Amino acid sequence: MDPVATKDQLGAALVKALRAVRRVGDNRERRTELYRAIATASVDLRAHFVVEETGQPDWAGRTWEYREYIRDRYAEAGLSRDEARSVQTSVRYHIGSLVRERLDADQLEDLGLRPEDMAERMREYRKAQSAQLATLKAEPGDLDLGKALAGAFTVLQKISPGQIAELRGAAREQARAVLGRLLRHAEELHAASAPEVKK
Repeated sequence: MDPVATKDQLGAALVKALRAVRRVGDNRERRTELYRAIATASVDLRAHFVVEETGQPDWAGRTWEYREYIRDRYAEAGLSRDEARSVQTSVRYHIGSLVRERLDADQLEDLGLRPEDMAERMREYRKAQSAQLATLKAEPGDLDLGKALAGAFTVLQKISPGQIAELRGAAREQARAVLGRLLRHAEELHAASAPEVKK
């Protein structure tokens, strides 16, 4: 797919929508429209960034150049780091839907993206969330260990290495400390799951 709008035009559209979303207040319908506009400009911009190894557009939005360009547009719109993170979280759903609309199943698989639609993913998410809540409420002796482990993995899978790498200062130190404890505990649990030695 060849880009129709130029990178500068799309960048300007993104900045305009980002500025508008800061002023929208409690109008949920208008906010959703703006989130869609931000997502559309963000996905359209990906056609202007190429993955060096494949020569293909960066539809997954993973290249440093794309991420830096997007970060600069958020800064140009006047969003703080926390505001930018909040908006990006809110538009992620819309970006995922747009990418899945534009690419076929093989392209999605090549990018390491799941091809199922967002409604199906939301059903899976709610199911996992229910299992997690049940696990949190359970007494230690009543835990369904399989569900508890699957729930813990589902939560961790939602966090990307890129998100951790973007943390700074105390937030990064705290994340590293918690991840270290998680890693040590996971290694203990993994060791305990080793096959029994037959005598």
